[in-house]
Amino acid sequence: MSTDGHTEPNTATRRRAQKALRKRRRRTSPALWYVFVAFVAVVAAVLIQFAVHTYRTDPRDTRAILERELRVNTLQPRERVRNAVSVFQRPAIDYFRATRGLLVLTDRRLLFLGLQPRDLLASSEGPPTFVQRDYALDTLVRVEPGRTFFFIAKALVVATPSEHQDFGVPSIAWPQADSLLHLVEGRDSVLHAEGRRQARVRELRTLELRSARVAQLRPAFYLVKRGDALSTIATQWNTTPDHLREWNGMSSDRLRVGQRLVVRR
Repeated sequence: MSTDGHTEPNTATRRRAQKALRKRRRRTSPALWYVFVAFVAVVAAVLIQFAVHTYRTDPRDTRAILERELRVNTLQPRERVRNAVSVFQRPAIDYFRATRGLLVLTDRRLLFLGLQPRDLLASSEGPPTFVQRDYALDTLVRVEPGRTFFFIAKALVVATPSEHQDFGVPSIAWPQADSLLHLVEGRDSVLHAEGRRQARVRELRTLELRSARVAQLRPAFYLVKRGDALSTIATQWNTTPDHLREWNGMSSDRLRVGQRLVVRR
């Protein structure tokens, strides 16, 4: 017994507790240890793969290669670049190897030109492989700001009626991305205004055609002037003298000045 009135565990009690703890540890299944070791090994392999991929794919001067490909093989004759933004994509099948590229706005289209990362087993001297997507500059294609890479990185989202593509934008390149957004927004405003103008033109043309058809259905009259002949009036109104005589109840071709003739029915 202790002097403060509390009972302290004796040596035998401590030994029994330690022995019970060792028994419980022995009952732990070895399979759990194997699973834990395997999990640690997989995590380590993934981290090593990420480090190797980063080392093998990032050192290339991607921007210079893409700009050369853009000038030499991608742009059409007299096509002018208005803005180019450095972007990247991470495909689901190989998320650790980013496809770095350029999102380019020209005076004719919007296009993505990407440089695919090298294969780990391929020679570093091999030719680069490119991927290209073209988007028409019309009101069906939208470019909006967004997020990618687990919502960490900013992105430009290109939306079409059939798909959405997210292009990650490095922080240093976001001013160019913001400029591209303003250019596309301005072009969309112009396209919408032109669409409204053409719609008004089509509406006016439809009204004119409808008025012309209605006018054709109404009878037309002609006042005879000095020197007029029935055949001349018939030719002028794209009809025949027989029709004019029939419509006006005439028995001969004689006309008088001031006579009102029905020339269309």
